Amino acid sequence: MTMLPADGLMDAMAAQDAADAEREAEAQALLQEEADVANWHKLLKESRDFDCDARKGYALDRRYCRNLVDEAYNVSVPIAGTYVNLLTSFLYARDPEPAVVPAESVGSSRVKQAKEVGRTLEIVIASLWRKGRLKHSMDAMVRSGLSIGIGWVKVAWHRETERDPMTEQRIDDLRKKLQAVASIEAELAEGSAANPDLLRAQYNQQLQALEGQVEQVVFNGLVADFVRGEDIQVSMDVATLKDYTVAPWIAHRTFLPYEDGLAAYPELREELSKAEAFYHAKRGRDPAPFATAQEGMSESDADVFRNATAAGQGSDSGPRFLCVWEIWDRRTGMIHTVTPGLRRYLRAPFQPDQASTRFYPFFQWAPLWVDGERHPQSLVDRSRSLLDEYNRTRTNYREHRRRAIPKMGFDRGALEVEDALKLEGATTSEMVGLDLKGQGSREVLFPIQYNQIDGALYDTAPIRSELELIWGIQEALSSSIQTAKTATEADIQQQGTESRLGYSRDSLDDLLGDVAQFTAEVAMSPAGLSPDEAAEIAGPEALWFNAPLPSLVSALVSVDIRAGSSGRPASNLRRQQWGAILPQLQEAVVTIGQMRGATPLDIANSLEQLMVETIERTGDTSIDAYSFIPQVPAMGAMPLPGAAPAVGGLPMGDPQQPLPPPAEPAPAPTPIAGPVAPPL
Repeated sequence: MTMLPADGLMDAMAAQDAADAEREAEAQALLQEEADVANWHKLLKESRDFDCDARKGYALDRRYCRNLVDEAYNVSVPIAGTYVNLLTSFLYARDPEPAVVPAESVGSSRVKQAKEVGRTLEIVIASLWRKGRLKHSMDAMVRSGLSIGIGWVKVAWHRETERDPMTEQRIDDLRKKLQAVASIEAELAEGSAANPDLLRAQYNQQLQALEGQVEQVVFNGLVADFVRGEDIQVSMDVATLKDYTVAPWIAHRTFLPYEDGLAAYPELREELSKAEAFYHAKRGRDPAPFATAQEGMSESDADVFRNATAAGQGSDSGPRFLCVWEIWDRRTGMIHTVTPGLRRYLRAPFQPDQASTRFYPFFQWAPLWVDGERHPQSLVDRSRSLLDEYNRTRTNYREHRRRAIPKMGFDRGALEVEDALKLEGATTSEMVGLDLKGQGSREVLFPIQYNQIDGALYDTAPIRSELELIWGIQEALSSSIQTAKTATEADIQQQGTESRLGYSRDSLDDLLGDVAQFTAEVAMSPAGLSPDEAAEIAGPEALWFNAPLPSLVSALVSVDIRAGSSGRPASNLRRQQWGAILPQLQEAVVTIGQMRGATPLDIANSLEQLMVETIERTGDTSIDAYSFIPQVPAMGAMPLPGAAPAVGGLPMGDPQQPLPPPAEPAPAPTPIAGPVAPPL
């Protein structure tokens, strides 16, 4: 029997103890993970059950927008959906204009630098919004807020890379050369090869350099996605969803194809087979029975995907999906990912790559809030009874018209049924022979009396007026004009619409201002845009830096948007007002520039901005103001013959030199007593 040495035995026992301790730690970690996941599933279920009535309201409001009315109404008018389309184009017609100014805390020595950073940031934010298709997501968010009362959008920074195939090929070649170094060592013994250590060091250096270049950036920018109202769950710790930014956690639900889930999480392949299966919801054009109250709705009616246990769902509903809940925990700063039916995390909890002064990447817009309510009220819910009354009135009007179709009666004792059928089936200009038993036609045939139609009973003008009051739409916007309107009357009505929608526009501007601030913070973060990438967007004169803390951005500049810049362009009245003050502004620019000793270049830049602002106020985005503005000529260039000075009344000269002070007016000559000599 072979005996192990004492030292070897102790080492083996220590290794066994370490392995046992490692397995015990893994088992404890697994139990803790399952307990944490079970707790999140419990919180999600409790919160979903608490807010189920709100999701029933979402489904009911969408039915009204889709014009899926009660079968009792033979006539239905899609007023709700039409109003939503009108207001969406009115509130969000274009991406807003970023407005970045130096922060109040910036000292006088850094104001110029802050202005240059602000101008660069305005260009970068506008470019990121355009490339990230912000308008597409915000349009859906506004439409959701007008339809179901609340809209959500998720804005995040996304960086996508891929491996360069040419660089990978070079890496493979270097690895083959490293493998060949061993054969070189054999040749070295014969004195016919180079030093293998030197070759190995050179190959390793080249390999490390190529490893850093193999990843090339495919996309680095902002992305914005619309989130349906039922796919967001806010913690019950907040009494109203308006305070979602201070909620302990917010969960976002997405649906991933099952095959993609297996590819994304290969280590959980066996566990994913036990996860709850979801399929596309089967929807009919005319769901029955129609419910006019939330009690008649199901919370799953608002879902695009339903689990296999829902009525009418199953494997025949298309491909299988996984329901993925992404839970943003503000208390720990971590993101947890779970799926129903799975007792483990889909991926280990992690922190978001981009830091900002606000933890959540979700932005919410709701036009109507009711004091004391957790969820906002929708415009459809506020006007539901009027929408039903409108359809009821139009249905009754149709029935009255149907009953008022002219009819003729006949005396059955004086006219045979066969003759009556001949008369009924007669065509145009046909001669019909009738046996009236010698009686006159007026005695045998007579019109049947019917109730006359009183148009006042079916007048929908009062209903439309009340609907326009609730939705904030005037006649000029909803095209319900009964009489011709002058341009001034139309402007007055449009002003009324703007004042009624002021509360919606203000709340939307606040949200877009938060999006602008978030965009600036993530773009200027260390993992955002580099100075070279910012220069590619804003030009070679861009001033850019990466702030290690998001609070440093707010310390230098104040980021917001121009109020109302996301809506429709200004009305004719506003353009007329701008045209009235424009000449005064131009004169004031020149006068103030002379008094302050500004250079002609500074005054030209101010006049240039006035021209750009004037063209932007026309609302025609196809006009490029800079194509009409002359640029600074090269040094030594001669002006065109007969060209006027750069600024009216000012001589040509170095554009960087200050302007001469305004000339003092010549004193009037003092009259001399006596006769005045006639002029020569």
